[in-house]
Amino acid sequence: MDGQTNRRQFLVASLAAPYFLTSGALGAEGKAPASDRIRTGHIGVGGMGGGHLHGIYNNPTATPVAVCDIDAARLANAVKVTRDTAKPYHDFRELLDRQDIDAVFVASPDHWHPLHTIHACQAGKDVYCEKPLSVTIREGQAMVAAARRFGRVVQMGTQWRSTGPGRGVANYARFGHCGTIREVRCWHYPNPTHPPAPPQPVPPGLDYDFWLGPLPWMPYHPARTHGNFRWLMCSGGGNIRDRGAHIMGLVAWPMGVDHTGPVSIEATGDRPDGLFDNPRTMSVTYQFKNPDWTLRWDQPGEPKGGEYGAVFIGDRDTVAFWDNIATEPKAMALATPAPGQPTLEVSHDHRSNFLECVRARRRPIMDVEIGHRATTLCNLGNIAWRLGRKLDWDPAKELFIGDDEANRLLHYPYREPWKL
Repeated sequence: MDGQTNRRQFLVASLAAPYFLTSGALGAEGKAPASDRIRTGHIGVGGMGGGHLHGIYNNPTATPVAVCDIDAARLANAVKVTRDTAKPYHDFRELLDRQDIDAVFVASPDHWHPLHTIHACQAGKDVYCEKPLSVTIREGQAMVAAARRFGRVVQMGTQWRSTGPGRGVANYARFGHCGTIREVRCWHYPNPTHPPAPPQPVPPGLDYDFWLGPLPWMPYHPARTHGNFRWLMCSGGGNIRDRGAHIMGLVAWPMGVDHTGPVSIEATGDRPDGLFDNPRTMSVTYQFKNPDWTLRWDQPGEPKGGEYGAVFIGDRDTVAFWDNIATEPKAMALATPAPGQPTLEVSHDHRSNFLECVRARRRPIMDVEIGHRATTLCNLGNIAWRLGRKLDWDPAKELFIGDDEANRLLHYPYREPWKL
């Protein structure tokens, strides 16, 4: 590795520091202050990344100045979206070296989220990182440490807390309308399957080695990249880690577990034999203490509406939410509480909440630590399924209790030259 790459390597440290602004965000000579327009870079510009790019391009308070992707076609399209005003980059590190960028939107494949976010924090950028936050629990811890050490605003892109229905159902559950809640049940349709398939040639314009990054080497197949990476345990983790990050993030809000976790996890599911290695069907049971309650994830489950969601089950009433996002009228009545009524934090738009926090130097509604804890629930479920037995978890130390085999699954060895 060259000297510049060594300079960029990040040593995880948990030293707390106050948020601070880059010189560009403060309004260096010749540049408008962040209160007028925030200059953004975009890493990963297909799918959700393309959506974020469109959203920022049309946002009066921000402007995209750089785009990055290892797929040449996606990169060229992103430049067109900005009408040739954003500079294209193949290597995200070159984008991060720019001193005039205030914030970065990370919408790369899941296995790249940690390194893109950590390097961005080290470079003095605030980060909006798509869900799920990480592939491993150790990565999530490192992302929280980076945000705190370098004083960065980091938002996880699970938007459900920034919707009226999400806030309504959370208020309904949090403020006693269900009574005492002892169980929350999540449902989702099964993961897809794919039969065994031989390798295929890498298409022109795709830097497949860079796409893999820290992952172990595997032969190219289109069902392993662009969107389909979700169905591999190493790069996506299935629906429980993908849409589950949305669902778990909203469940955690009214249940008061944004900064803690379960004490035990147990999972069952089938064992696929094909290109995709996530279980098609699975059930996970999480036990929480102080207060005592149970969280269940079932693929498939018993839907209360839509194809995926969760239901809070209390001794007085139940309330459910589903599908990006809907809920019952009784919960929607609390989406905008009357004056004097208790309410959770209000955010009407997730990207705007992030941009507001970049200016105000405060933590966003889905701060990196909250995102890490929600993603940890997803990762714990997958680890319990992989081992096929009940696991005891210490949510304070973020370690499995007396279980070396399980603790070895908290992270995986990165492929050189990448390091956490």
